[in-house]
Amino acid sequence: IGFGNHDLELPSSWPPVAMATSFNGVIRAVAVIGKENQPLFLETFGEGKEGQLKFHYHIHTSLDIVEEKVSSGRKVYPTTKDLYLGQLYTVEDYNLFGYCTNTKIKFVVLIQGTQANTVIRSWLRDLHDLYIIATSNPFTELMPNKSGLHTSSFKGKIKTRVQEFNNRH
Repeated sequence: IGFGNHDLELPSSWPPVAMATSFNGVIRAVAVIGKENQPLFLETFGEGKEGQLKFHYHIHTSLDIVEEKVSSGRKVYPTTKDLYLGQLYTVEDYNLFGYCTNTKIKFVVLIQGTQANTVIRSWLRDLHDLYIIATSNPFTELMPNKSGLHTSSFKGKIKTRVQEFNNRH
């Protein structure tokens, strides 16, 4: 690039990653947490046993931020139309996003990489819809030795949605 009598050579990595318009987030964990902060559903994707423990820890610590946002009165009132809490926090290369219903059911998704807020908001709304379908079905059968939302159909639908998200973004 020429600036008067001076030439400026751009680095080979131009534009900087922070300015890039594409998003490359990958979902690594999905959690549905009850109103008493009991895990109803928690599934991790990839990175082996050590990664699972790390993801569980990050989900657990994000609940403090969810509670802070909920108790501050900014979110989760019966008149609130948007239940999306936004980005809860970032740790290492992971971003945690939250969503809380009027009945205090919390949804947390852990994403590795970057992602647009609107995409996450939409994905969490879909997760909420899946939750409603699963809990409204009186014929839902729980998986053996599991409690909460660990049904084969709910788990399968979550896995499919995560794969679609990870392949598309």
